[in-house]
Amino acid sequence: MRAYPESAVMVDAVVRYLRADGASAAGSDFNMRVSVNILELVARELRQQDGATAREHQRLIKLLGPGKLDTLRDMLGAQIADGTLKMNDPQMLEHLRLTTLDRVSIDQPRYSAYRQAIERQNTSEIQKRS
Repeated sequence: MRAYPESAVMVDAVVRYLRADGASAAGSDFNMRVSVNILELVARELRQQDGATAREHQRLIKLLGPGKLDTLRDMLGAQIADGTLKMNDPQMLEHLRLTTLDRVSIDQPRYSAYRQAIERQNTSEIQKRS
């Protein structure tokens, strides 16, 4: 499931904007900021998405057994919906939390709740090592 258009679609939109309106962009700070934000998001996705997807897949295999990522995602949703996986299952909750953090690290890395969650996670990991 994608929450926004594919990277190539976003880059194409920025390229069209810059080609058509970029020369007169000095008067359009908003459009320029949007274009820069899109390019930054796409760059983060290109750098981070493969690792995030691999981590998600490994967690789902551990939770549900072997299978393709899309199939396991569908199974997870079905098992939550039919009650096979309980809403308080610690392994499922940890999977959802980590998958969400990976997604937010790409979409909104400056989001304050994300930054706080990462700080708590880092503190917890340091305490476990001590």
